[in-house]
Amino acid sequence: MQLVEAYSKLGHKIAAQRSDWSAERTDGICISIWKALVDWKELSIDTRISDTDLEDWGHKPGNKKRIRHAARALREFVGWIDAVMIDGVPGGNYGSAMPWTPSERAGLRWRVVFLDELTGHIRMEAQHPSP
Repeated sequence: MQLVEAYSKLGHKIAAQRSDWSAERTDGICISIWKALVDWKELSIDTRISDTDLEDWGHKPGNKKRIRHAARALREFVGWIDAVMIDGVPGGNYGSAMPWTPSERAGLRWRVVFLDELTGHIRMEAQHPSP
């Protein structure tokens, strides 16, 4: 599935397919997550400890927009986000994208738990929402 279609399945519209890493609507945020960077044992992603180099992505428009969106998720939605999982290698082309659907993932949703608004470093975890 293409990135735009994956975002659409979650009710989000991505503005610039080649540069955007996130999207927003009035009632939520959606962020792209590279599957290659996920710690599948912990069900988390933390750009501070991943194999990516801030110098390679910190200046990109997608990072600036993701910072705004993740900050809003923390402020307005207690960090809860929709997520699109991306195959491929960060910095290269993505292979395919799939929406993360909590009903197909034992109810787990992605949540922003840390954000450095200066650099864009971010930690997200798949968690069960509290009842």
